[in-house]
Amino acid sequence: MLRRSFATLVFAFLFAAPAFAQQLQRQIPAPQGTPGKVKIEWLGHEFYRFTSPNGVVVVTSPWLNNPDGPVPKESLARTDFILVPNAHNDDMGNPEEVHLVSSAMVFAPGPLGRWLIAEKGLKQDNFRRAGIGDLVEQKGLKFRFPPSHHDNTLPNGADGGPAAAFLVTFENGFTVFYNGHSTMISELALYAQLYQPDVVILGITNSAPEFAMVAKLLSTNNPKLKQVIPSHQRPNAPVLEQGKKALEAVGLGDKWFLPELRRAYEYEGSK
Repeated sequence: MLRRSFATLVFAFLFAAPAFAQQLQRQIPAPQGTPGKVKIEWLGHEFYRFTSPNGVVVVTSPWLNNPDGPVPKESLARTDFILVPNAHNDDMGNPEEVHLVSSAMVFAPGPLGRWLIAEKGLKQDNFRRAGIGDLVEQKGLKFRFPPSHHDNTLPNGADGGPAAAFLVTFENGFTVFYNGHSTMISELALYAQLYQPDVVILGITNSAPEFAMVAKLLSTNNPKLKQVIPSHQRPNAPVLEQGKKALEAVGLGDKWFLPELRRAYEYEGSK
């Protein structure tokens, strides 16, 4: 009887050990400085997908039916974080639909987030306020929220709170700045000097000189800046060529980069 009980105990341990190990592994945070590359994909308009070296997925302004081609929400089931800068239809996109298929955490200005909860079915536990100046660390990534000078009126006419921009630092030190279609503000020079983004994604709209000046601010004491990516436009919009020339005029022509839609680009981490 004793032998049988001992054998049963050993068998139960061997059977449960892998599951226990997997559960323990899920609870261990991703290490900082992990070697590997960050992937960036442009999915249309201001809709980008970033994949970290450890497989953490971040999307910005997920406008599923943007004019450059619909993106099936099922293809976003592996999303971990959704960045929503303001309540404009094209800047906000459809975070609630991506959330429903992925249970992703949504970062958005406070009143906008509460509106998404009340009107769009976003779960309270999956919302985190993007308070200007805050730092949030989750799943090995760091999220900072610089100011964004942009309207943030909710669909019901109420104030959506201070619009947000986003600095995302991945496990390998690579940092992306997404300005959420902000206009030009001098504080960007301080953020650039302190956090030194590698890639900046900037709304270009119809003001190429302003786009170039924002890029110039983000190059302030920032030797890490590799690329300036224009956003908030169609792939063949005339303003893109104007933006390229404006960037050349401020001495940053070599930083211009216009990605192809739905193509993944890989980036090394900081040295």
